[in-house]
Amino acid sequence: MDAIVLLRDDHKTVEKLFKRFETEWFPGVRKATGRSRPSVIGEQLEAEKGKAPRDPLAVPSAASK
Repeated sequence: MDAIVLLRDDHKTVEKLFKRFETEWFPGVRKATGRSRPSVIGEQLEAEKGKAPRDPLAVPSAASK
């Protein structure tokens, strides 16, 4: 199998996982947290992104492996 076929198959698998995530998991999260909580969490995530290290190995848990 060549790399293009593998990538295409992986892409299809990821698409299926996202669809499943959206239809099965997210409604449960919304039900448990309410409608506005996911937006608040998203805003907090955006605000904290700038503090995250760019290098994955700079994360303490990654360095110990």
